[in-house]
Amino acid sequence: MSNFNLGMVLSYHSLLIQGALTTLVLTIGSAAIGGVLGPCIGMLRASSYRWLSWVSGIYVELFRATPTLVQVVWVYFALPVITGVQLSGFVSVLLTLGLHEGAYVGEIFRAGIKSIDKGQMYAARAIGMSYRQSMQRIILPQAFKRMVPPLVNEFASLMKLTSLASVIAVPELLHAADNVISFTFRPMETYTAIAVIYAILVLPIIALAGYLDRKSGRTSR
Repeated sequence: MSNFNLGMVLSYHSLLIQGALTTLVLTIGSAAIGGVLGPCIGMLRASSYRWLSWVSGIYVELFRATPTLVQVVWVYFALPVITGVQLSGFVSVLLTLGLHEGAYVGEIFRAGIKSIDKGQMYAARAIGMSYRQSMQRIILPQAFKRMVPPLVNEFASLMKLTSLASVIAVPELLHAADNVISFTFRPMETYTAIAVIYAILVLPIIALAGYLDRKSGRTSR
C-alpha cells in the first residue's frame, strides 16, 4: 500500500471527467431509444394477435440470448458491410444499446401489463370501452406503477454496459482509464478511481429504485 499513489491518477482528472460525461451521454441516449422502442415491443408482446407477439418475441429473445459485447462488435463491423453505411463507434454503441434496451424495457412493459388482473380488461370492455381506451385508462396507469422500479434498475445496468464501448475505442470511462494507465503505469489506482466514479454515478440510481420499490409496495397495500 506504500506505493499506492492516487494523486498521480487524479492529475489526469480531465480525461476521467470527459469519460464520465461520455458514459452519461451514452446512457441517456440509449435509454431514450429504449424508452421509445420498449413500450411498443411490450404492447406487441402482450397483444392477442399471435403473429405480432411472435415477431416481437424473436426480437426480444435475439437480444437476450446474445452477449451485448457481440452485439456492439457486430453493429460496428458487420452492419456497414451489409448496409454500406459506416457508423462511428459512438453511434454504433448508441444504436446497439438502444436496441438492447428496447428488448429489456419491452419485457418489463409486457410483465407489467400481464400483472394486472384480466378481469379489469373484461370489465372495461363490458362497459363499452375500446381496447385502446381500456389500456390507456385502466391497465397502463396501474401497470406503470409496477414498472418504475425495474425500469430504474435497468437504467443503472445500462450505465455499466456502456463500458463495452471501450472495445471499439469510444472514449467513455473505461477507455479513459486505459489512457490514464498508459500515461501513469498505475492500473491499481486507476481502476480504483474508475470504480469510485461508477459507484458515484450508479448508487443514487439504485437507491432511487429501492425507494420507488418500497413506495410501490406501500401503495399496493
